[in-house]
Amino acid sequence: MKGKTLDKFFDVKRIIQAHEVDFTNRLRIDSFFIFLQDTAAEHADNVNLGYSALIKHNLAWVLSWARLEIKTYPGFGEEITIRTWPKCRYKLYSLRDFYIYDNNKQIISKATTAWLPINIKTRRIIDTANLPAPIDYLDEPAIDAVPQKISTEGDKEFILNKKMRYTDLDLNQHVNNIRYIELITDSFDKGQYEKSELKNIEVHFASESKYDDEIEIYKTNSTPGDCYYIEGIIKRSSKIIFRANLEWGMK
Repeated sequence: MKGKTLDKFFDVKRIIQAHEVDFTNRLRIDSFFIFLQDTAAEHADNVNLGYSALIKHNLAWVLSWARLEIKTYPGFGEEITIRTWPKCRYKLYSLRDFYIYDNNKQIISKATTAWLPINIKTRRIIDTANLPAPIDYLDEPAIDAVPQKISTEGDKEFILNKKMRYTDLDLNQHVNNIRYIELITDSFDKGQYEKSELKNIEVHFASESKYDDEIEIYKTNSTPGDCYYIEGIIKRSSKIIFRANLEWGMK
């Protein structure tokens, strides 16, 4: 569905489809991230900072970090509104925040994300001041947080591995970060989803992986209770691809 601009906010309405929910009829975490990134991309297109405008200059946006907080999960057939806006510049990052509303205009989820503009040929980060159009920031935080180091001191347990194939790749022939979200959520068994809900997830996308890379996933129960640390590593090089902290709560 096409979005619309309200002041400096950008809103997109969506109807939840059957393939976007899990077996408990809750919107999957990877679907949340798809909605956030699709809405950000559409808004960027509308202000001449999207894919079509940037690729002419060999530039692209890369999602480096995200924090998602979920109050209530929508289910199949429900209408939601995703609202986004550029929040501020932080170091080399451009921060973008989100609210997700239900059909009663109640906030059911919020998120903050950190993006880096890069030169796709050199893979170097560029200054946001050198983009082809200025970013019109709106200083209103949905979540008052900035990118930070994600780590653990606990013993890591090997959970699963996966070799990256055709369906994992994006336009730039790198693994789409949504695949990492899927690996993170697949690190928990069916019983975890039956008894509880994921309330918060914070992810740092540390590096890139490519076709044929084998990713190993490790998990740590990092603090007492239902808080976990998860990391993905390229098997052949031991290079960390992503790190994540997750907090669960009762349904």
